[in-house]
Amino acid sequence: MLHTLMNKLYVVYQRKKQKLKLLNLEKPLYIHTTATFNFHRNIKISKYCRIGMDCHIDGEGKIEIGRGTILAPKVVILSSSHEYRNASTLPYGIEDKKLPVVIGNGCWIGWGALIRPGVTIGDGAVIAMGAVVTKNVGAGEVVGGNPARTIGMRESVSEISHLVKEDKYFIKDILENNRIRQGRKTNLNNNLIK
Repeated sequence: MLHTLMNKLYVVYQRKKQKLKLLNLEKPLYIHTTATFNFHRNIKISKYCRIGMDCHIDGEGKIEIGRGTILAPKVVILSSSHEYRNASTLPYGIEDKKLPVVIGNGCWIGWGALIRPGVTIGDGAVIAMGAVVTKNVGAGEVVGGNPARTIGMRESVSEISHLVKEDKYFIKDILENNRIRQGRKTNLNNNLIK
C-alpha cells in the first residue's frame, strides 16, 4: 500500500514538472512521466500518440506530431539550432535558427533517434533506432543511420493513406479493445492522458 501511494505521488510530481497543460494535446494519448518538453506552447501532439520514456521534445521552432505516431524511448526532437554561420560571436551567435518539425500520422520513431530542426516526416514512415534524421522523409519510407538514409519502404505505401483515413492506429486499437502486447507489462494508468 505504501509503495502504491509513493508511486502515485511520484507520478503527480513528474506530471507537474512536465507542465502538460501548456502543450497542445489531443486526447487520449500516452506520455511517459520521464518525457521532457521545452517551449510547450509550440508543441502539438495528436491523439493516439505515445511519447516514450526519456524522450525530449524542444518546440522553440514549433513541432507537430500526427495521430497514432509512436516515439520509442530516448527520442530527441529539436526545432531550433544555434546560428553559427554568420555569428558575431564564437562559437555561435545570440539568435537561434528556428525551423518547424512536422511528423505525419502513424509514424514509428525508433529508440534513440534524433530529429533535426526543419524536418518533415511523411505518414507511416519508420525511423530506425539511433537514426539522425537531417532531411525530409517520405510517406512509408524506412530510414536509418547517421545521417539517416532510405533503407527500405513499407510493403504497401498506398495502404497507408487508407489506414490514416480509417483511423487505424496501434494505440487506438489497444485502448478500444483493451489489448496488451504479449509478454509486456504496461503501466497504462500512469502514462495515459485522457
